[in-house]
Amino acid sequence: MRGYLILVFIILLPMLIACQQVREGDVTVNQGGEISNLNEFNNFIENVENEDKDTVRIVRYTTEGDPIFLTLEYNGEDIKYTYDNSQDEYAGSDKGEKSTTCANLESSNTEDGIEYHLSDCSSDFGNYFNFKIPK
Repeated sequence: MRGYLILVFIILLPMLIACQQVREGDVTVNQGGEISNLNEFNNFIENVENEDKDTVRIVRYTTEGDPIFLTLEYNGEDIKYTYDNSQDEYAGSDKGEKSTTCANLESSNTEDGIEYHLSDCSSDFGNYFNFKIPK
């Protein structure tokens, strides 16, 4: 019985660690594309438009279920974008946290919904941010 409990603990430990990384208020995008806490992102957009400081974190999940964190921090002037795939088991040599500063968060209407992206970033890395809200 004790061996069984240890085995269950070892199997569940990685999932518990990943779950602890997700905070209340995070915008989460599951593997099927369903978005939870979208109101947090909408509040962030409104605060940027009103030049009020704010932070939002988007958590996307890989096919294997590992979280990837996308954080946008608005200081009243610029947006700091941080991409963190340190929990992604299959991230390869690019595993870790990267940040850049961008001047704008722009949106465009598409057939499927609204797509957000960053512009005027201090590095090309910021051009990879893309968050789509389906209709």
